[in-house]
Amino acid sequence: MLIFLNYFLWFIAYSLLGWVYESIVCSIGERRLVNRGFLNGPLCPIYGFGALISIFILEHRTDNVIILFFSGMVLTCAVEYITAVLLEKLFHAKWWDYSNYRFHVHGRISLIGALVFGALSVLLIKYIHPFVGGLIDRLPDWLQITLAVTTFIWVMLDLFVTVRHLLHLNKRLNE
Repeated sequence: MLIFLNYFLWFIAYSLLGWVYESIVCSIGERRLVNRGFLNGPLCPIYGFGALISIFILEHRTDNVIILFFSGMVLTCAVEYITAVLLEKLFHAKWWDYSNYRFHVHGRISLIGALVFGALSVLLIKYIHPFVGGLIDRLPDWLQITLAVTTFIWVMLDLFVTVRHLLHLNKRLNE
């Protein structure tokens, strides 16, 4: 049971780090503070899912940085593409669009994003996850449980509010 709490806390940690990364990149690009992400709170779940898939599939499989880079690139781009399609189908809106980039696939993934995600995958497997996973593993069981339950409730409330708002917005736009 505790292993699933670890996975959830990893997911939250990487969703938070992804939100920080996205917000910084977008804020620099727009020259103003930008709160990036699907949810209202400081999480980008796509990064959490991408990180977990990369960890589960790539960790301890190879020490070859080139293989990690390209494998991570393919995995994370698949997550990004599938997420884009799902969000477009569910909410009838594009959450990101790379159509103005030179090399892209249906505006959902781009070469520059793929290269960044490949590099981030190498950093994740080689440096970030050993550190973050180690920190989470060192937390006492009671604290892991408390953090996981509290965070889960917070994320579910945020998800409920976000989806409710988006559905109402879609309804108003259709009218």
